[in-house]
Amino acid sequence: MNRAIRSLALASVLLVGLTITMVVAQGMSEGPPDYREWTRLNPQPNSIASAHPTVKDVFVNDAGADAALNRDFPFPEGSELIKASLGDDLSVFVVTTMRKVAGFDPDNGDWQYGMFERGSDGAFEGMWADVGSDMHMMCVSCHTNAADNDFAFLTYTGD
Repeated sequence: MNRAIRSLALASVLLVGLTITMVVAQGMSEGPPDYREWTRLNPQPNSIASAHPTVKDVFVNDAGADAALNRDFPFPEGSELIKASLGDDLSVFVVTTMRKVAGFDPDNGDWQYGMFERGSDGAFEGMWADVGSDMHMMCVSCHTNAADNDFAFLTYTGD
């Protein structure tokens, strides 16, 4: 039994190390990217009903801008979309994000989802969801409804 526990612990450490290596090798951040210079997809802050029921701004990085703006799917690897949820004072308090990672989850467009909340110190803290995690499955259960748009909801762009 003790040997089995040690083997499981070693396997867990190796899996975490492999995941971190993949993130670093692909140039991906562990936290939310600085999206403020990215292409803003909505003409003004919106409150369209969604799983994120707040006023929000939506941004896409350079890798995904053409796909989002021209509805040219699928998004290329490296694309990232950000929903910045705004409080009453229009300051960002939660960032939800999705990034396209080759081989991450082929059944669901290879999107990895993340959620980061602003802490009392102003820094964002949160996580990127692993395949099969509760958070990942929650995101997938909704984004499956946007499979025709490569799993991205684009109703907020003013079209």
